[in-house]
Amino acid sequence: MENEDNFDLETDFDPPEEHLSRIEETRSAREDGIGLFYALGMAIAVTLSWARNASILWCILHGIFSWGYVIYFAVTR
Repeated sequence: MENEDNFDLETDFDPPEEHLSRIEETRSAREDGIGLFYALGMAIAVTLSWARNASILWCILHGIFSWGYVIYFAVTR
């Protein structure tokens, strides 16, 4: 029990700053990749929707569903 009293979380388990910066860079790169993947699906969905319907409202709706509409379009086409 004496060891538990001398245990300090802040000083004993602080990772070095260079490791923290690499972890943060990796997270932002993943988030950017996911964002770009979603944006690509949205652009494809809006383009396909406009080619089929020529309606801005349908483009907005299909852009929201993005990859779901792209897959639907590929299956039904």
